[in-house]
Amino acid sequence: MLRRLLFANFKLVYRFNHWLRQRFTSTGILILLIIPIAGIFGFDTRSTLSFQIFSITLILLITSMSFALFFKGKFSIVRKLPDYGSVGTPLNYSCVIANKNRTAKRSLVVIDELKTQFPTMHEFSNSKDPQDKNRNRFDRFIGYPRLVNAIQKLRGGSIKAITVDYIAEQSVLETSIELIPLRRGYLQFDNTRIAQAKPLGLFQSQKIIDNKDRLLILPKIYKTPGLNLQGKRAYQHGGISNASIVGDSQEFISLRDYNPGDPLRSIHWRSFAKLNKPIVKEYQDEYFTRYGLVLDTYLLNKSELIFEDAVSIAASLMTAQKEQDALLDLMFVGDNAYRFTSGRGLAGAANILEILACVEPVYESNIKEVESMVRQVSHECSVLICILLALDESRTGLIKELSGLNIPVKFLLLSDSNEETQGEVLKKYDIHVLQHDSLQQDLDTLWIM
Repeated sequence: MLRRLLFANFKLVYRFNHWLRQRFTSTGILILLIIPIAGIFGFDTRSTLSFQIFSITLILLITSMSFALFFKGKFSIVRKLPDYGSVGTPLNYSCVIANKNRTAKRSLVVIDELKTQFPTMHEFSNSKDPQDKNRNRFDRFIGYPRLVNAIQKLRGGSIKAITVDYIAEQSVLETSIELIPLRRGYLQFDNTRIAQAKPLGLFQSQKIIDNKDRLLILPKIYKTPGLNLQGKRAYQHGGISNASIVGDSQEFISLRDYNPGDPLRSIHWRSFAKLNKPIVKEYQDEYFTRYGLVLDTYLLNKSELIFEDAVSIAASLMTAQKEQDALLDLMFVGDNAYRFTSGRGLAGAANILEILACVEPVYESNIKEVESMVRQVSHECSVLICILLALDESRTGLIKELSGLNIPVKFLLLSDSNEETQGEVLKKYDIHVLQHDSLQQDLDTLWIM
């Protein structure tokens, strides 16, 4: 009950604090803090002159807020967003501001905003903030800093306000805005504020322009070795085209005379009409390399940073794929079992990265479903790469099952720096451990096969 009451009050405090930072300048906030202090010490006007400070600062603030009522202006704003961004990498996008007024505008502040979302009570109670270990016991117990971080994560990015010194009347100005993405997935732009802090620079007059947009943020990409895996080419019933269309399609190679027992659908009707005898199309099944990339999504008690590392490694391996005659299957289990294929003639790496940008962890064991899915498709794969989030009993069973397949399998295990691992299992199945704190260094020493 106490936790729910605190959570409800936290949201009110956050909204009020957000409004203060939007409306008041840094000088205005300083004046706002001085007023109650000067009012307390200036209560006795005979023994102190603090009441004069109180009166002056209060008049200045009221005057500044009154001028905000007279801020008039018509503006329109259009964003020019890139196709996508990457987590942690600052990106710049253009913002076209149109001044539709008959007078020039000076000293404007443009504040582009992402949609603010509040976590649910369940999400807040079960969230784990890596920064909690650096906070004092009171902040960890109360949880307000954790709520602020959760809101910032849901928002997904940080956008710096920019200053427009001058924009002429009935004119258009294009400026650049910097965005720092904090998470992968789609960022939802909400509105744009045009503010002005005249005449005293304490309180901002604002025009709010509804300006919806969205931008895809891809997982962080690391430098990884190419997929030069020593697997054999596997038979693919229907050839490469079978991976992208539905049906029993094969690779066409030639025409030949009809033989008894050939299916009618194989008849080439144009040749039949021309030669006046049945001619059929001949197909050839294909053998080619097909990599299977299995992503473990069962997080349980591990940090979400470990899951983000796993997604980033999967994305990095996808972008490292250079062979034109090979396919790569991304497989994971969420609310359903998913299998996405990229390669020649199929979805490109960009499509798979978009899928990885939106994948979410699950908190109920799905290792059996992963094992069943991989077993069904293993006969089509030349090599398997399995990215694991932990090494528990169920995953050890998965490792034993996949190691028994007649194809090479490489296991990558994500680990916290202070996490203990089972040395015998790692050595027996040649499991490569990737530490969160030294992820790029561990990848630099990684030899896939």
